[in-house]
Amino acid sequence: MQQENLTFKINLTGTYWDHRPQFSVWFDNHVVMQSEIASEAEQIVSFERRVDDGHHELKIRLENKTSYDTVIEDGQVVKDMLLNIDDITIDDISLGNLLWSAEYILDHPQEYQGKTIDHLDGCVNLGWNGTYILKFISPFYIWLLEKL
Repeated sequence: MQQENLTFKINLTGTYWDHRPQFSVWFDNHVVMQSEIASEAEQIVSFERRVDDGHHELKIRLENKTSYDTVIEDGQVVKDMLLNIDDITIDDISLGNLLWSAEYILDHPQEYQGKTIDHLDGCVNLGWNGTYILKFISPFYIWLLEKL
């Protein structure tokens, strides 16, 4: 089986007014790190992995949002907590619009735009506790070329 070394860089920011977003990053169901957004500045998570050819998952979780972190006045959200995925680069290649190809699985069903949902496609601003899952295939460069 073939293997390749991949370098990951995840650019995260937080939107918050009271509590800072706590998050974890996972690769193939193994935790890479757990942390919280330290400031209003962009936070970068970097790591390397040697991966086998085949299917892989990069996961980013929002861990600590409560109903008290969202303030609604006159039907409008005026204060909120979000974990924002600004960019993901793999081997110095920004995924760009491929960021939006991931699925966001919510920990619990939520009411959204008049419907009860348990996931969102194409979401990079995590506003409920849940997991952003980016699926890709190694060799990475072949997968990337097929997706472009």
